Amino acid sequence: MKGFIFALLIACISCEMLVTKEYTDYLKKHVTWQVQEYESNIFRGWTVEEASLFLGATLPDTVEYIPPLEVKENLPSSVNWAGASCDHGVRNQGQCGSCWAFAVTGMLSDRCCLQGHDHGWLAPQELVSCDKKSHGCSGGWCTWALDYVQSVKGLVVEACFPYRASNLPCPTKCADGKAMEHFCNCAGGYKIVASVAAIKTALQTGPVSLAFEVCRSFMSYTSGIYVCDCGSNILGLHAVLGVGYSDTPKPNYHVRNSWGTGWGMAGYFDIDVNTCGISGKYPNGNVVCEKVEP
Repeated sequence: MKGFIFALLIACISCEMLVTKEYTDYLKKHVTWQVQEYESNIFRGWTVEEASLFLGATLPDTVEYIPPLEVKENLPSSVNWAGASCDHGVRNQGQCGSCWAFAVTGMLSDRCCLQGHDHGWLAPQELVSCDKKSHGCSGGWCTWALDYVQSVKGLVVEACFPYRASNLPCPTKCADGKAMEHFCNCAGGYKIVASVAAIKTALQTGPVSLAFEVCRSFMSYTSGIYVCDCGSNILGLHAVLGVGYSDTPKPNYHVRNSWGTGWGMAGYFDIDVNTCGISGKYPNGNVVCEKVEP
């Protein structure tokens, strides 16, 4: 009987509404960042369980040693790649735990362009369907995705394998029947950026993939510098694309999310560098590919 009651309690918690009017009003009184109005929150109607499945960064059981990026000193007080000519824009992962695939394809797409070879958006669906270390819409990890990229020497472009937010089979040819051509390989390997100084160093040359803890309040963010108030209320891990930083009004990263332009600041957010474990709490969670082949 006790086991049945416990299972019922867990079921009730998982079916709890993620966003409510009462919770929105509570946040408005207790946080320093701007809260999205309940009526326009894109997560209205979602349960806590649905949100947890949506967050697709899956922490590996074992941690492989990956060399850290060499940290530089005397860096500028701010860097921002958002809105630059090689910013390929915000996309929407849909109800698929593929954030890891968007973080990696975003980093490679933008860095490839910054190094003189703009192929537009590379295909996150290729990673979702073909990276067998990861688990498609059930989650993955950015270093696994980059291992796949190196094994096939890049990724196909979006037009070859359009994103469908589902676990499609790994193809042998493009959607139009043409041969699959791969671009933007992570040449020479990738590096871990596990500190504020390392992340700021990596951002001097382009975007970087970051992983952090997401708690319930993050789903109600709309602007300002986000600070976690998770406690034990962590929904899961999320992978995003760091596109800049600023030392004022307090140190923060500027980040591109993959939840569409209807969330946050048209799909972007600012986050305190010392919150949510974003500055290297998780082993191999933050990674950069410095040199990208055409």
